[in-house]
Amino acid sequence: MVAQAAKQVVQNLLDKGQLAEYGSNRTADQLSDNNQIVINDGASQGEAPMCKVYVFPDRNKFRVRVVDTDTGKKKNYVYNTREEADAAVPKLEKEYRRPVGVLLSEALDQYYKYMEEKGNRPRPIQTTKDRFGVFFRGQEKTMTGEFTQTLAGDVWQKFITTPGRFTKHVPSVNTQSSTLSQVKTFFKWVGTKRWLKGDINPFGAIEVLGRRKRGKLQLVGIDESKKFLDKVEELARKGDVGAVAAATALLMGMRASEITDRLVCELDDGGKMFVITSAKTEAGIRRLKIPEALQPMLQALVSGRNGDERIFGDVDRQWLLKNVKRCCKLAGVRIITTHGLRGTHASLATAAGCTGESVAAALGHDSFAVTERHYAKAESVSGARVDRVTDALN
Repeated sequence: MVAQAAKQVVQNLLDKGQLAEYGSNRTADQLSDNNQIVINDGASQGEAPMCKVYVFPDRNKFRVRVVDTDTGKKKNYVYNTREEADAAVPKLEKEYRRPVGVLLSEALDQYYKYMEEKGNRPRPIQTTKDRFGVFFRGQEKTMTGEFTQTLAGDVWQKFITTPGRFTKHVPSVNTQSSTLSQVKTFFKWVGTKRWLKGDINPFGAIEVLGRRKRGKLQLVGIDESKKFLDKVEELARKGDVGAVAAATALLMGMRASEITDRLVCELDDGGKMFVITSAKTEAGIRRLKIPEALQPMLQALVSGRNGDERIFGDVDRQWLLKNVKRCCKLAGVRIITTHGLRGTHASLATAAGCTGESVAAALGHDSFAVTERHYAKAESVSGARVDRVTDALN
């Protein structure tokens, strides 16, 4: 009877316009356990409600009551007029709203673990970490549910207009495309965790403007390659470790990470072979013949050292890139990247008579793994390739 009487009082207030109403249409039958009408649940679409808000007259004033749905604790706010109470409700909703999702930093950590469990190799995972570290810089404490299309657009614009720390240039179209693809994949995964508001990928509508470039800038033919090789050999004789690494990039066509990650124990057969036990792809695991010109340089670096030490020390791809560019400058040739030397090697090998299939197989490309697996051993393919490149340069 008491509850019914209370409902009737509230309904009369609603009819007279004396009780503020928020959210969806409600009636006096929508009473809580304490017989007060719930005006708003304090949650947006996709969020778990953290509070319930009640608005009702209190003598000659208006009271706004917020009830925590987890603890049941209540807090009251009293206002002189209905207009003041109306204006306070949105602010209170925002203050008591439970955020959607998790911190971006936590989501990223869980995503990297997911990549490991899925079987991704360490190098691609590290590449993803490096890219996301740049892309999401300053957003680590943002909740995943706060990533709207507007915020995503702002983050994207900042990324494509900010020069890189090492390159001093804004990201190229290639870098933009690769990064955006990974970001979209990441947020698709975030959506499966229900850490977003709604089902829309916030980065889904973003597109890269411009055309991707195929291939990296290379040295111009044999003449420039000889100038580069002469200079790195001269520097290597003076104990320049970076020059030896640069010579390895040209003469063997290895990936940057394959060069910097090599261990002393992987220099095999008296310094005549490299054993690559881990690589970006399955096809990258192979044995490579070391050209005679490079053998003494490498042997000088490993003499008397433990097998589990890195040949070039505790360095990374950026270290190799700096040394390649330095050697290019000292040699008086065009400034190219480590990947550009890898492309130069492939071009020289092809021009010297190696087929595209054998070059790709020796370089560790997946697309020609069948050739390596069924028609030739990797070491024989790489041996012919290295010999021809070395012959061309000599």
